Amino acid sequence: MINKRVNLKQLYPSLYYDVELESFCPDNYDEYSKDRKRKCLIVLPGGGYQFRSHREEQVIAYQFLAADIATFVLDYSIADKVKYPCPMAEVFAAIAYIRKNSDFYHVDPNKISVIGFSAGGHLAASTAAFCHTQEYADFLGVKLQEIELNGCILAYAVISSIFGETTTINTITEKHNPKYEQLFSIDKQVTKDFPKTFIWHTTSDTCVPVENSLCLADALAKNKVFFELHIYPKADHGISIADETVYPDSMDKNYLKEMAYNTQWVKQAIHFIKEYI
Repeated sequence: MINKRVNLKQLYPSLYYDVELESFCPDNYDEYSKDRKRKCLIVLPGGGYQFRSHREEQVIAYQFLAADIATFVLDYSIADKVKYPCPMAEVFAAIAYIRKNSDFYHVDPNKISVIGFSAGGHLAASTAAFCHTQEYADFLGVKLQEIELNGCILAYAVISSIFGETTTINTITEKHNPKYEQLFSIDKQVTKDFPKTFIWHTTSDTCVPVENSLCLADALAKNKVFFELHIYPKADHGISIADETVYPDSMDKNYLKEMAYNTQWVKQAIHFIKEYI
């Protein structure tokens, strides 16, 4: 495995803060994978732009690494470091870096996707919406095609300023600045160029209502964007891979059994990446 941490600010000085990208990439071997180029996934954990949930970092990367997908985890800026155009520019820096170093990581430079959870899902969806925006390329000093995104996976993502959880949107929009509030309601930013997207949510999410995913799916459908949508009937917000791996030993076993149905999202997302991206 290629496990390496890089500070993207050292490579893209226009970034405001130090930000680390860690790789979890399968290596190539003469015996069975010589010269193989893999699909790639950048993991963006949730946490309301206030923290990054450990339950949605390495454990997610390992799921896709096991499926022979090159995976990276981005420690994007949070809390008082969240200001425009950060942390979106940090994700674009990660995309540009991976694309530039695709040979080293054995990555297909035309098969780069993001996966985001909750607020990380908002960040992933923002990246998908703005990956054809010259402003971000100019900010990083790269060509527009270097920040192009090929796919997007969204897990119980914050999408709209209208539905439910407001802390995330308030944080990224600088306390209800109307300009940014409109900009970062991602359902309003969908065009036909939005990347292929996989969405999953639960109907009983009490933190980020399922309407967030439904309004995005509606916008994708209206713009004829390729997408896959899964809505599971049970479990609350932030369930990650939905098994005992990401819960304390004291967790109620009946609840874990109730959530077991939701674990299938991982296999479905892997299928989506391998078949459609």
